[in-house]
Amino acid sequence: MFKKDRKRRIIYNDDSDQQFVRLNRPPYKLIDEQSYIDARTTPTFDTQVDTYVWNVGNGATPPWGPWAKLNNYIVHPFLGTHQYATDVIIRECHSKNMEIWGSLRINDSHDASAKKLEHTNDSFKSEHPEYLLGNIADRDLGKEHIERYQWAALNFEHAEVRRHRLSYIKDNAESHDFDGYELDFTRFIWNFPQGREIELAPLMTDFIKKVRSVLNDIGKNRGREYTLIVHVPDSVETSLMLGLEVEKWMSSELVDIVVAGMGFNPYKMPIDNWNEIGSRYGIPIYTALNTRPLFKLYRDTFRSSSAWIKYIRGVADWWWYCNVDGIYLFNLFAHCEFNTKPLDKEIVYKPLDEIGEISSLQKKNKIHGIDSGVSMFTQGSVMSELPIVLDINERRIALKIGSDASDKDAIFVMHAWLNGDDRDARIWMRVNHVSVELIKTGDHRTATLPKGVLRSGNNDFTMYCNIESGRNNYVIVNDVFLEVIFER
Repeated sequence: MFKKDRKRRIIYNDDSDQQFVRLNRPPYKLIDEQSYIDARTTPTFDTQVDTYVWNVGNGATPPWGPWAKLNNYIVHPFLGTHQYATDVIIRECHSKNMEIWGSLRINDSHDASAKKLEHTNDSFKSEHPEYLLGNIADRDLGKEHIERYQWAALNFEHAEVRRHRLSYIKDNAESHDFDGYELDFTRFIWNFPQGREIELAPLMTDFIKKVRSVLNDIGKNRGREYTLIVHVPDSVETSLMLGLEVEKWMSSELVDIVVAGMGFNPYKMPIDNWNEIGSRYGIPIYTALNTRPLFKLYRDTFRSSSAWIKYIRGVADWWWYCNVDGIYLFNLFAHCEFNTKPLDKEIVYKPLDEIGEISSLQKKNKIHGIDSGVSMFTQGSVMSELPIVLDINERRIALKIGSDASDKDAIFVMHAWLNGDDRDARIWMRVNHVSVELIKTGDHRTATLPKGVLRSGNNDFTMYCNIESGRNNYVIVNDVFLEVIFER
């Protein structure tokens, strides 16, 4: 029905939580199939979304196993089963001529907080604790240790683990009329013991070969090909360090599509490198944006709902400038659900009408960011730029912008938030060798850039201050954004 090499503008990932009663709260009132479809799926129809991605779970049946009951992951009675809930979404997407992929979280460890092995998200784990990457005692480690988060993940070094996962993929892919099947290696990122990932990487490559064979057989039996997609960390290098030989998968024609990126560092993504590798092997690369961290953007920094759409526009504009094949959105819906001050649903889904084409982004206000920390997923991410300590020496920071830089109608305003900005420090930035001072404006600092200073692409950008760093004498920059204004 859908060609593997078709053009996809926006790929929309849905974590499928609306099938469970736990989500039956504002803004939703889920009472029947139509209200279920309308919760997250209908807003993608007649937009620039070309592909819908449905999270099938973590490889347990039912999804999330014993952990699900403890967290109210119970399928709505009007749907009956998770299998039927899945088929309803597939049917609706196909009725709108929209491609739909199933997405399996290869090694989800949301259950790392479980107090007992019996409460983990797959009964296979409690039956075989010897197949886990860690020990349940690791759950009590400090938050600074990733072992606290990875202990409940399965160790793919064991053939039994790989067979367990392959069996689920075969059954799930065969049972539903998906057009493609995505293996998500970013939610979560650990599959092998720390320090042995490269040594054991060939085992995962062999697993991918087996998945490819299974999907080929299913496709042959149903009379149309099954597209295989892998969603991997930020770069080929970070992926390999986690035991994923992505380039080998591509060169060996094991995968059809690569979705690249944890989604936290959109401006540091090595897009040129991904484009070169994708072109070399004839495989499209879609870059992923995880919108979940944007809570901070409109609640704590700009404190305006308009910052939501401006930032997503900015990322999309930069990526299209870099000639990506398309944009993959993760956790978009969360901003009208899991939030003490949720955004209106219309605002949350507005990007779907705008970011899929560069032409629909022209002359629109945007916010470009400088990437900051990624918490426990550092191993899967390229290095962040912020936070950074300033002193009298200029510190170089990556600043990137697309075609707006040359637009004579655009006004460019820099915003910076400092840690405890209650001192008399003077802060400057230098953009392409032009120095401008940032002035305190409310709880942060701003500066309007002179016309003609910015360039499309990479800009030479530094920050510095009038204070020499020393013991107990630091100026720390947490957040920096470039606002592009066409209309106030």
